Amino acid sequence: MLLIGASTAVVVNSSSSPVVSQASAGANGDVITAALQSDQQVSRNAERAPLPNEAEAEKMISGHKYVIATDAVDVHADADDASPRLAVLAPRSKVAVTGEKERGWTQIIHKSVPRWVKSSGLTDDKPDEALASKPCPGGSGVESGLQPDTVRVHRAVCAKFPSISRYGGASGGGEHATGQALDIMVSGATGHEVAAFLQKNRSKLGIEYLIYQQRIWRPATSNSWRGMSDRGSPTANHMDHVHVTTYGNSGTS
Repeated sequence: MLLIGASTAVVVNSSSSPVVSQASAGANGDVITAALQSDQQVSRNAERAPLPNEAEAEKMISGHKYVIATDAVDVHADADDASPRLAVLAPRSKVAVTGEKERGWTQIIHKSVPRWVKSSGLTDDKPDEALASKPCPGGSGVESGLQPDTVRVHRAVCAKFPSISRYGGASGGGEHATGQALDIMVSGATGHEVAAFLQKNRSKLGIEYLIYQQRIWRPATSNSWRGMSDRGSPTANHMDHVHVTTYGNSGTS
């Protein structure tokens, strides 16, 4: 039989004298309370996942993404707006991801611990330093009369493709006259590389459409290149240059 006292637990055996239990009574002298508290602590520890060390965290990484260029991103403990905000990632930061996603959230590894950020704040595209708005080494004469977006295009292309030295800026009529068009004098495979670069960065550079090798790419109406009618000469058919038309001043780079 077990008798509970204020400070000790006494075991009564019909064939022997009472023996005081050697179990610790805890701070309040209650063995049962101490035992329950111990069980609760074990339970809480079991529910709390152990923090991974650096080596374990490395194994969880499945790839990398980048914080979008326009906004910082909050790091949360869980995939929930109500969970604690633990840190803020700067725009263009490189982020290690685990591949886990949940209801618009992406799991990342931050300081060797899995955390969560809004998926909308990340991109697969590596920030391109060529989009920095620095004057071209070859000079900015062609930029006279150009709109801000068109200047962005010129500076981005000359930084990314330094071998290209000839451009056509403000002249004549139409979009060239308003400063919304730039001709990048290039042909062949390099022209396709330039066009692909501009397609990838169209939002940052404020690009409305491109023309190259008698085809047009206008994302507002179609995300595919479409053929154009023959205009009579290689230059008129844009065989020797990539034509870029911009919105004027809507880019973000």
